[in-house]
Amino acid sequence: MKWQSCAAGRPLRTRRNSSQRVLDFVTLIAHNPGMVADIYPPLLAFHGLLRWFVLAAALAAVLVAFAGWSGTKPAGKLRLFTVVYVIAIDIQFLIGLVLFVWLSPVTQAAFADFAGAMKNKEPRFFTVEHTTTMFLALICAHLGAALSRKGRTEQSKHRGAAIAYSISLVLILAGIPWWRPLLRY
Repeated sequence: MKWQSCAAGRPLRTRRNSSQRVLDFVTLIAHNPGMVADIYPPLLAFHGLLRWFVLAAALAAVLVAFAGWSGTKPAGKLRLFTVVYVIAIDIQFLIGLVLFVWLSPVTQAAFADFAGAMKNKEPRFFTVEHTTTMFLALICAHLGAALSRKGRTEQSKHRGAAIAYSISLVLILAGIPWWRPLLRY
C-alpha cells in the first residue's frame, strides 16, 4: 500500500522530476472527518509558543540547580523553579498528546500507513522521534522534581535536580523540529 492520506485514500503529491513524496496538508485537513480543523492551527501555534516558555523554565531550573549544587546561591529557590518547570512541561506534553492522538494530520496519515511513514522524515519524526524524546524529557523533569524533594542534604537535592533537568533540557532541544517555523501565528 502506498502512503496515502488517511481519509481521502489518495496518494500524497509527488514533486515533478522527483520521486520524493510531500505531504499535502490542505488536502489532509480538508478530507479528514475525524479532525477538528478549526482548533488544530491555533492549538499548534500555542504548542509552538509554549515551547519557548518551557525552554526558559528548563534553563532557569538547570541554572538554579547547578548554583545550589556548587553552593554559590541559596537553596530556597529550587522548589519554585521546579514547580514552574514541571507544570510547564506537563501542559506542553498534554497539548502535544492532544495534537498527536486526535488533531495532527501528520500523525493521522502516518498511522494510516505506518511502514510508509517510517520512510519519510517528517511523519517519522513526529510519530516516533519527537514523541519519544519529549516523553523521556518529561520523565527526566519529574525525576528531577522527585530528587529535589527527596534528597538527604541540600547539595544532594540540587545535584539530582541539576543532572535530571540537564538531561531533560538536552532531550527537549533534540526533540524540537527546528526546520519548522519557530513562531506560528
